[in-house]
Amino acid sequence: MEPPGALPGPWRAIEADEMRRRDFPLEDLDDGDWPEVTVPGAWRSTPAFADADGPLLYRTRFSTQPLGLDRRTFLEFAGVTFQGDVWLDGSYLGPTEGSFTPHLLEVTELARARSDHLLAVEATCPPVGNPDEKRTLTGTTQGGRGIAPWNPGGIGRPVRLRETGPVPLLHVRVVCTHATESVATLTFRAVVHADRPRAAVFHTRVLGVDHRHRQSLAGGENRVEWSVRIPRPPLWWPAKMGDQPLHDVELEVATEDGRVSDRVVRRTGFRSVRMHDHVWSINGERIFLRGALVPPLDRDLSRVTHDSAVADVALASDAGLNLLRLVGHVSATELYTEADRVGMLVWQDLPLTGGYHRGVRGQAARQARDMVDLLGHHPSVIVWCGHDAPDPVDRTRAVPRQMDQQLPTWNRTVLDRTVRRSLDQADPSRPVISHSGVLPNPPRVDDATGHLWFGWYSGRRGDLAGYVDRVRRAGRFVSAFGAQSVPVGSPALSDGTLDPGSWPIIDSDRLAGFGAEVDVLVRRVPPASWSGPEEWAADTRQHQDRLLRIQIEALRRRKYQPTGGFTLDRLLDGAPAISGSLVDHLRNPKPAYATVTAACAPTIVVADPPLESIAPRSTVAVQVVVVHDGRLPVERCRVDARLRIGTDGPVIERSWGGALEADSVTLIGTLEVSLGDATGAVTLELDLTIDGATLATNRYEGRIGAD
Repeated sequence: MEPPGALPGPWRAIEADEMRRRDFPLEDLDDGDWPEVTVPGAWRSTPAFADADGPLLYRTRFSTQPLGLDRRTFLEFAGVTFQGDVWLDGSYLGPTEGSFTPHLLEVTELARARSDHLLAVEATCPPVGNPDEKRTLTGTTQGGRGIAPWNPGGIGRPVRLRETGPVPLLHVRVVCTHATESVATLTFRAVVHADRPRAAVFHTRVLGVDHRHRQSLAGGENRVEWSVRIPRPPLWWPAKMGDQPLHDVELEVATEDGRVSDRVVRRTGFRSVRMHDHVWSINGERIFLRGALVPPLDRDLSRVTHDSAVADVALASDAGLNLLRLVGHVSATELYTEADRVGMLVWQDLPLTGGYHRGVRGQAARQARDMVDLLGHHPSVIVWCGHDAPDPVDRTRAVPRQMDQQLPTWNRTVLDRTVRRSLDQADPSRPVISHSGVLPNPPRVDDATGHLWFGWYSGRRGDLAGYVDRVRRAGRFVSAFGAQSVPVGSPALSDGTLDPGSWPIIDSDRLAGFGAEVDVLVRRVPPASWSGPEEWAADTRQHQDRLLRIQIEALRRRKYQPTGGFTLDRLLDGAPAISGSLVDHLRNPKPAYATVTAACAPTIVVADPPLESIAPRSTVAVQVVVVHDGRLPVERCRVDARLRIGTDGPVIERSWGGALEADSVTLIGTLEVSLGDATGAVTLELDLTIDGATLATNRYEGRIGAD
């Protein structure tokens, strides 16, 4: 649904050149043969511009009603990707910059002069040149690891007319800085533009609390800050920890005569967030974060609807996840609204991924503040992250060298500290992490999170557990791990990219066009080992499936010792891709989706270490552990283990009983068996029951003498 005051269109556009730039703001220009485009939307969603990199020239016409003497009119651009220049009735209004940053351009005098208007916009989003020297903050909307390159340029968010009194609200920030069962505190920051020096009253209403803040304003732009205390607030909780009450916060600014000049409404919830050593608590209660990376839900975010956002959040909830990491982008409004409603936590990145040119520093700091203005009132957002993977990635190593990350770099040391400072100043209520994909370093070990690519870039999938035990700081929060796989029905299997006629030779360039890390993919799953692309693709999915299960169980087994949570790579694809997703762009699940669902259940029973390769004539020694994330203890339960050696070999059975504490990891017992001369397969089955009802099961398969 379009916001109130949205310009009705139609919009027309054409690719820019020097001749067209001179004429396109003029009213007498005939644009009847220009293609129609959808606004809001990316220009590549229009067939006529499907391969365009812009810039594009947009035009539309609209009408205004007569204005009262003390009224002002603005054109509000909610976001242009990435830059825009705006003309109205042939007069230049000003620039815009930022795909999610709102801009208000005053058109009061032009609206008084006439009722029919021509709006002209030049939108620019240059393609990425040097990936280590990017100049636009488009993040993962313009491509990335596991994301096919695409140009998201265009007027991507709504454009509307906004009429106000003499003191309009240009920017509003609402943040819950403190919340207990006794009292909550909301802090407000409003940027207003007064037509002349005057007094104003900022009036807020929430949960029956009526608060007025009086302020003298200078002519022009003013920044005003105040706070409101709300007694006995109903607290907002993550799903399965409590309810998600949401409340409208009404803010009005009135002039000295009591007339309302402008008004906004923000919907929020009351909760507190704390993080220490990457162990998180909400409202004072500890929570282990089970999350997944989320790229843009659609490469054209304007196509995200309420229903599609609801379905995508449900995909995460149904998989047992309680956190979505919006990697390298600000998503559609619908996603945050749904996350608030159902209690899904959100890790929010600034649109910074990879390397950037020194010229973006000021823009990055401003967009960090704008991001807090846009999203700060959402209770689901629990952390800001400044920069994803600022260092070049070595695809031959599972983990970067510690010494390499001790050396200062412009991206990691200068840019990311600038962004962190902006986020800290704008929002003291939430933790801020400067960057992900960087090993934690003193003096602020909470300032980074690691990406651990064991079983993908190098090593075996089981190596992650040993690494976390040795380098505990790196395991406090693992913000990416997994393996890429080719989904069933991928266009790469049908468009000639993976041609059965030339198998096992593959078209590396076309495969990389789907976001694949081709060198790693063919090293990890060699095409020559399989008779055709379908069989090879199935093995990539099987490898992903096994890796995620082993590594999620390892991280959950180490809950709080040292791991506070994880985000796997990734929940879904927003376009056809070869990535680490659990669900493809058509929302069809890969085998790993069911496996992750089982591994992320609230209560699981696991073997540590899991059975995989077993040395001949060795002794199998396995600890049986129950991980229970529930807020209530389990008074009495029973765990049964059955270890079978070989197809017709003996079955060793063990049983244990006892209680499980709330939010705990419990060592149930140890199973130790000498193999002797046995060969072949070894299986271990685990059952967790309460009063005879099965709560969790697990099964492991290994082979004596396997690699």
